[in-house]
Amino acid sequence: MKNNITTIGGGSDKSSANMICIVMPAHNEQDNIRASIEKINEAFLALDYDFEIIIVDDGSKDNTVNEIKSILQGYPVRLIKLSRNFGKEHAIIAGLDHADADAVILMDADLQHPMEMLPEFLDKWQQGYDIVYGYREDRRDESWHKRLFTRIFYTLLNSGAEIKIEPGALDFRLLDRRVVEALCSLRERVRFTKGLYAWVGYKSIGIAFMPNQRYAGESSFNRKSLFKLGWDGLTSFSDLPLKMMSSAGAIISFSAVCYAFYIFARTVICGVDLPGWATLTVAISFLGGIQLLSLGVMGYYIRNIFIETKQRPNYIVEEEIASALCMSKRNSAE
Repeated sequence: MKNNITTIGGGSDKSSANMICIVMPAHNEQDNIRASIEKINEAFLALDYDFEIIIVDDGSKDNTVNEIKSILQGYPVRLIKLSRNFGKEHAIIAGLDHADADAVILMDADLQHPMEMLPEFLDKWQQGYDIVYGYREDRRDESWHKRLFTRIFYTLLNSGAEIKIEPGALDFRLLDRRVVEALCSLRERVRFTKGLYAWVGYKSIGIAFMPNQRYAGESSFNRKSLFKLGWDGLTSFSDLPLKMMSSAGAIISFSAVCYAFYIFARTVICGVDLPGWATLTVAISFLGGIQLLSLGVMGYYIRNIFIETKQRPNYIVEEEIASALCMSKRNSAE
């Protein structure tokens, strides 16, 4: 019988490693993708590393794919076009699955992640760190309600999770090859990648920075997407919502027993009082609301189980194109 331990190969030889892969998920980034490729190419030409850029098109509805194809042959670029929009978390694992390099750098396609940090990322990697991630120095550029939501989310997540997740850490990070292999071995469908980075472990270090403004356009990652990601992360890495519902049930039950003793004592002393319609209505409504909320929380956990048991793939690739320059770099590296 096989055990439940997954063994990943030994660490890469960083002294001789020279292939770096940049993975960029892209969704409706037609105004940003060309500049992103050009800036990355410019940054790496000044570094002593072979590199390639993997762009995962996550079901874009605009001209993103055509923009990539129009400049494909001038840069070491591979295009992984997914059959539809699977979400950023699944686009990331698609890029990691196709990355065959000594280290992978995850970046957004809107130029919010500064190229000036790449040499520092690579220097920390050479020093022996397996994960080098960027985290926000502060959130002054965000709205107050987003800052409040973020603070509440990470407080709840780190209160109920076995692992601790850096509140300001972003997807902008460098991953050693063995970390990439570990992440690719985790095929769960309800993905919260920030939690998976922490779950796999390895030696990591954070570097503070402030993201740039978007180069052009507006992000397709709206409040609804942010809330869904947060709820997926909370239910994937913490059982705190279930504990909170159990605690609420225990408190309400205890309060009901105390109230029953109060009513009994008052009836014995003062006699039968006229029933209070308002009190009865509020009590029934409150208990009914708690029950529905508890069922909703349990239902979401069951929904996650349902999704995992169907064993559907994380993504489907519709098209894969690699530039000639990308292929020549790969052949020379081999």
